[in-house]
Parts: sequence; C-alpha cells; structure tokens
Amino acid sequence: MFRFALLFVLAFFTSLSLPAAAASFDCAKAGTPFEHAICDSPELSAADDRLAKTYQTAIGGLSENALAAVRGDQRAWLDFAGRACAPEAKPMTSGSYDEDRTRCLINLFNSRSSTLEDSRMINGMRFYTRARFASMPDPEAEADSYWAVAQHELSYVQLDSTEPFAGAFNAYVEAEALKLSNIFGAQGGPTDVLEDGSSDTSNSISVAEANGSRIDLNVGTYWYGHGAAHGNWSKSYLHYLVQEDRALAARDIFTGKRWQAALLDLAVEALEAEHGDALMLDDTKYIADSVVDPERWDLSDPYALILQFQPYEVSAYAYGAPTARISLEKLAPYISKDSDFFRY
Repeated sequence: MFRFALLFVLAFFTSLSLPAAAASFDCAKAGTPFEHAICDSPELSAADDRLAKTYQTAIGGLSENALAAVRGDQRAWLDFAGRACAPEAKPMTSGSYDEDRTRCLINLFNSRSSTLEDSRMINGMRFYTRARFASMPDPEAEADSYWAVAQHELSYVQLDSTEPFAGAFNAYVEAEALKLSNIFGAQGGPTDVLEDGSSDTSNSISVAEANGSRIDLNVGTYWYGHGAAHGNWSKSYLHYLVQEDRALAARDIFTGKRWQAALLDLAVEALEAEHGDALMLDDTKYIADSVVDPERWDLSDPYALILQFQPYEVSAYAYGAPTARISLEKLAPYISKDSDFFRY
C-alpha cells in the first residue's frame, strides 16, 4: 500500500527535481508513529493523499522565489504537524496515535490542503499562499487533556508577478496578516497568539476576486480559548486598488457631508428588514464606525453594497455573522461619480 506522506516533503531536502511519483513511501516500511498513523487510518490516508495532490498543484508554475517560499512553509508545516497532535508538543518517537490524536492529524492535513487550494491563477494573476505555524504545551492543561497543546495557523496570499504593483501588494497583505496575530488583544485575549499556549487560532487572508483594477480579499479569524464554551470568529474584507497601489478608502466610494449618517440609517433599515426578530440592536451608535469601514464592505454584488457584521455585534452569537444589503439605487445620492470600479 502506497500513501503520499512525509517523504513528499523530505524529498525537497535531497532532490528538488524528483518527479511526483518519488514523493511517496511504502507503508510496509513505516517506522515512526507519525508514519504509522497515516498508514493505519483510512481517513488520515485519504487526507494525506489529498494534501500531496493539492501541494503538487499549488506549486505548479511558480517562480523560483515563490516556489522556495512555499517549500519552506511546507517543511515548517510538517514539523508543526508532528508536534501539534503529540504530547507536550514534541514529536512522538514511540507509542501510537490514539483516536483523538489521529483526528487531530486529519484536521491538520485537511486544513493545510484548504490553505494550499488558495494557490491559483485568477484572471491572469498567479497567487500563492504563505503560512506560519506554532504549537506549544498549554501550561494550565492536564497532560491527557484534549487541549493540552495549543495550535496556531496563519496563512495569507501573495502575488507571484514581476508587475510593479506586486511588491506593494505583497507587503500590504503580509502586514495585514501579521495584525491578525494580536486581533483579539482588545478583547482580553493574547496580544500575540503565535506565542500563546492557552488557545487555538486559525487566521487567514485569501483572494475573493481579482481584476485589472481591484483585488478583493477575504479575511477570516478564529480564536478558541482552551476550555471555553465556544470560540470567537470574525469575517471581513480587504480591497486593494491595483492602479493606485493602495487599499480602498471610503472616499473612493462616497462623497458629501452626510454619507456616513445616511449609510448608518440605510444599514439599520436593511438589518431590520432582513433579520427581523433576530436583530438585537437597541442602540445604533456603536455600529456607526463599522458601517463606514471599507473592511466591512463586501463588493461582490454589482447592484448593492453588502455590509458585514460580526457574531454578537447585532444579534446573538448562535445567529452567526449577519449581513445587510443596501441597493445602489438608495446609495446613489452619496456615491462619487468616479467610483465605477465599485459598480463593476
């Protein structure tokens, strides 16, 4: 039985020109608990196969520098995977993975595949993903606790291009990604999640859409404090103006002195119409800053502005992250004449 697994990464140390078929190992020769876990679990074997194929697809057509970066990240991920599901965040040298730790590995493999699937071509632009990982023991947890090891994953897209704006875009995205490491500090959480042993995090920036004028990015965060009833998560957006080499600003869309107040009124009207009794919004003042923030704007609808709200913000946590859709017809009096990229 052959399974793609850890040798598809280790092969990079010895021969980066090896064909894809060399990146597999014979399960009859599995030696480490990590290798045995892959070979012994059909579900983990399937996740491993998916990851190997996804990885090979993700690196296709990359420039030398981008390829080296992704390969380095994959080696870092392999080290992370060997620690994140093991006791005390140390690679297992004996024994075997139990059911919980095997499930942990399955989740890690599938998560890595999903991240690498963001490495793709969109409208002639070749994007690829960078990532950072960290794992460490939880100093407060019992050794056999399900949360004995903290896991942190951060991923973000980069553009593999020699176009003049690519460098500025990549620097912008990387800077925004690093901000996600302390996004929960204001909520009483760690100021640097990659160094926190009492929580699990998964934060990402991926491409939603890209064209010659604008690159739209999805930003997702998740933070779970060990032992808590549930995690905290958020969804937002970044919009990069290609020709201007900068992020979208509110002034690029709206004009006049009343647009902020008008947008708040229209947002409340849309929330009430769309969410009815599920809405928990006694005072609208505290969402005033949110509705005028471009990071809350989903620009995917050519006929409307979609406002993104977070869990707890305007409804109960279980209700999720509501949106409010405001038609461009209602927004027309406040939209700048030069904002055609917003409509199209």
